[in-house]
This record gives sequence, structure tokens and C-alpha cells, in this order.
Amino acid sequence: MRTDTKFLLAREIGISHVTFEPATLKEWPTGWQIEYRVINPDTGLLEKKRMRFDRQRKRLGDTLARKEARKYCTAINRELEKGWNPYLAGKNVKSFYKLADVLDTYLKFKEQDLANGVFSTDSMRAYRSQINMLKEHLQKTANKDIHTGKFSREMAVTYLDYVYIGKKLSPRSYNNYIGTLRTVWNWFIEKNYCSENPFGNIKPKPEPEKERTVITPEWDKKILEYCRKRNPPLEIVCGLVYNSFMRPAEICRTQVRDIDFEKSAIFLPAAKTKTKTSRWCLLPPYLLEMIKKHAGQASPDDYLISAELQTGKTPICTRRLDKHWVRMRERIDLPVSMKLYSYRDTGITDLKKQGHSNLFISSITGHRNSEEIETYTHEPDMAALSFVVEKSMRLGER
Repeated sequence: MRTDTKFLLAREIGISHVTFEPATLKEWPTGWQIEYRVINPDTGLLEKKRMRFDRQRKRLGDTLARKEARKYCTAINRELEKGWNPYLAGKNVKSFYKLADVLDTYLKFKEQDLANGVFSTDSMRAYRSQINMLKEHLQKTANKDIHTGKFSREMAVTYLDYVYIGKKLSPRSYNNYIGTLRTVWNWFIEKNYCSENPFGNIKPKPEPEKERTVITPEWDKKILEYCRKRNPPLEIVCGLVYNSFMRPAEICRTQVRDIDFEKSAIFLPAAKTKTKTSRWCLLPPYLLEMIKKHAGQASPDDYLISAELQTGKTPICTRRLDKHWVRMRERIDLPVSMKLYSYRDTGITDLKKQGHSNLFISSITGHRNSEEIETYTHEPDMAALSFVVEKSMRLGER
């Protein structure tokens, strides 16, 4: 079978990887031409390219011109087989890669980052979820074959509107989508897949002030009663959030080797913290004793909280950890607003009630600056209230 026939047949049966039809000499009455077809990345179609050969014919004669034309066709076809494309001359070739394929490549790099401990399984799940969602959208909007350089700001806005309304996102979740996709496209730019970030100048939505719910002493007693009867390790988790100010994701990453029983503290290296800054999480005596019993038979490499909240070789994800909290909440009818993370808010609020400064609180909670502590204020500052009651002046008497 001749090569050109093979390529024509391949195109007819829909083989998508065919990117050219070989060059051949066309002896038209109006003049000789070398013709071939090559994929135009802008249209996705095989389009004809021509090279006039009449001058060579007149100079060499028909017989020699045919021999020379065969040499030209062989050279052109060799370059086409190597991937040469005249439509890409002077352009960024990688920008014509399919966006769906480049997104898959990005995920492979992130999988390697995960293996190297650069970020957590929760972060990986978020990347994978958002990228798969974007690929599904491309499929639904007949853009599954769009190349990376063609994805515009208008398409980015359309996609974000789609997920905001379709997924009923909160402003905070919507802004998280923007942040994640900006990160993805910044990687594209770094790897030369495109030159502009279509998500770069999209304005985030105003976010309402974050609602923080404190767990009252009454509910605290009911929670602990449930834990002690039905799920003792959950009390350790609650204590780590309340007393040691550990975030649930940080608890999931903690291994037995991170616990310093002599110092009554857990050392979290930067790779295991939300802020990417290493810190010590302090343990009160009651919690230290509970952890000693809980981790008594565990090896240093075991995770403190694994399957069924026991120690184990495999880390538990925050979703599975949260299922234990949800099960407890449903059993005791705990208000939905009171989440496991609420114990961290409760601990900070209790420290403020005790009169500790923001600087002191930020030093033991892992906040980057003391100003962040103000967002945890649920009641008036007692020193300020005392001043207003006892010493503030009345208008007209200053």
C-alpha cells in the first residue's frame, strides 16, 4: 500500500493522531506543484500546502524535474514525520498542545510532589477534583480538543460562572477555585505552554466575615461523655485541637516520632503545617498521658491517628476523621455549626478570656501574627469593659 493512500485511509476512518498527508508532485496542466496536507493547530483541520515546481521543470525538463521533485517530497515527508509543521514556524509549539493533556501532565507533577512530601493528600485531592471538573466542562462545551494557548480569559470567566452557580459555591470556595487555577496556569507559563494567565485578573468575590462557633461547656460535657463511652481516641483528637491548637489536617499528618514525651510537646516540621512553618504543639499533662497509652505499642513511623482513629502505618485523611465527628454529632444532636475545628476557636477564645495577650496566644497557636487573634474574639475584652464602666467620661463633663 502506498504511503499517501495509507494516510488518506487513516483520515477517513477517523484516526486522530494523523497530523499530515505526504508530499506528492501534481502535474497540473496549469503548472506543476508539490502538494501536502498538514494539521493546522488553529483549526484542527488538515490543510493543503503548495510549492510551485514549474520553474524547475522548465530548467531541467520533465524527466529530471520528476527525479528532483521526488527528492523534495522525500525531504519534506521526513521532516513531517519528525513533527515539523509550517504553521508552527515562529510560534510557541507547546501552546498548541491539547489543554486536557497538559492538565494531565500537571497532575503527574503534583503526584510526584505528593510522593516527595511537598504537600498533603488533601491538597492533592483538591487539585485532582478541580482539574477533573474543568476537563468535564471542556467536554460538555465541545472544547475537549482545545489547545492550551487558545484557552482565553472569556472561557475562564465562563467556567467560573458555571461552577459558582452550578455547584452553589460560597464566595470563599469560588475564590479558592480562582487561586488554584491561577497556580495551575502559572505552572503552564513556567513550562512554556502559554504566555498569559487567563485567571490572573479575575476579581475575587467579597467574602463575609468568617463565622466562628465556640463549643459551650454544656456541649463539651456531652461530647466527652460520648467519646469516653463509644470512641476514646476521639477525645485525644479533640484535646489536640483545643489544647495544642493543632488543625485536623496536622493531626492526620502526625507520626509517633513527632512526639517528644520529655518536652510534653509535638514537633511539627514545616511540611506538616498549614503555614509551612515548623512549630511545637504543647501537651498538657492529661493529654500527654492519654497519648502515651494510645501510642504505647506503636512504632516511631506509625501515624498517631490512622484507621478507626487507632495508630497505624497509613495516614487518615481529614474527611475520614470528620466522619467520626459527624457520627458523634448525630448521636448527641450537636448543632451543625459546632465542628471539630470549633475546638481550636474555643481554645483561643478561652485564652483571651483568661487575659492572655494576642502575642502570647499567637506564639502557641501557630498564627503568623498576633492581629489574626482578633478574629477569634466572641466577647468584649474584660479589661476594656472595666475601663468603660469605671473610667470613661460622660459627654459634657470632659
